[in-house]
Amino acid sequence: MTVQTGRGVTTVSDRAFLKIAREVAADDERLAERPRVTVSVSGGIAAVRLGLAVRYPAPVARVAAEARERLRRRMRVLTGITVENVDVDIVRLVPSPRSGHDSPRGAGP
Repeated sequence: MTVQTGRGVTTVSDRAFLKIAREVAADDERLAERPRVTVSVSGGIAAVRLGLAVRYPAPVARVAAEARERLRRRMRVLTGITVENVDVDIVRLVPSPRSGHDSPRGAGP
């Protein structure tokens, strides 16, 4: 992927773009695991698909919307490539452990 800048040309490989997108997408403590990420880039425009495992009871719609906007904004800043479309699939809801309530009865000090 080559992006024309004011003073020259910046080239970002497909592999590098994918790795950057994975890191940006993973930057959310409400996710239970690293996101699944696929990208499609043509020129200076990209489409990204995210598969997110969200820790329940995080607000799923808000997590998805914030992931979408964070990815669009950060990828433009980091690579110079515009992410036109971000599809978000919630692949799993993972219950957050409740402190003090996960020990079996009778276990403990």
